[in-house]
Amino acid sequence: MFVQYYGMVERPFAEVEAELLSIGDTLTASADSAYRLGEGLLIKIGGGAVAKTVLLDLRTPVRGASSTILPLEWWATGTPALFPKMEAELTVADMGNSLTQVQLQGNYQPPLGSVGRILDRAVLHRFAEASVKDFVDRVVTILSHPDQTR
Repeated sequence: MFVQYYGMVERPFAEVEAELLSIGDTLTASADSAYRLGEGLLIKIGGGAVAKTVLLDLRTPVRGASSTILPLEWWATGTPALFPKMEAELTVADMGNSLTQVQLQGNYQPPLGSVGRILDRAVLHRFAEASVKDFVDRVVTILSHPDQTR
């Protein structure tokens, strides 16, 4: 299943890209976890009774002239067989006029076979979308106000 969400940062691409590649400490504080490129990050997604801790594995960034892609995977800790594993890309892209887009696009396979696919269509896809939105919104806030989040 495909999920995506994006937000905008009112800062030039070069500044946002540099911040994205150096926000380990900021994400650590935000997520109460250790974080480094190539290592895992424990984060909370969702809310209330459906909140779940996931492991986020960040890969080597792919840098271009006007965009940078940060490949990642995330999956549930504790009971991974009951939650989907997602492969995604977090992209920052120059939109001109000191505006940068932050986008997460990913694919996941619902767990539990055909039962999981039915549940995903009924309700779980909305949880996946809400989780992606929450994550992107958090990243946008950090990249928009780096001085306030460090």
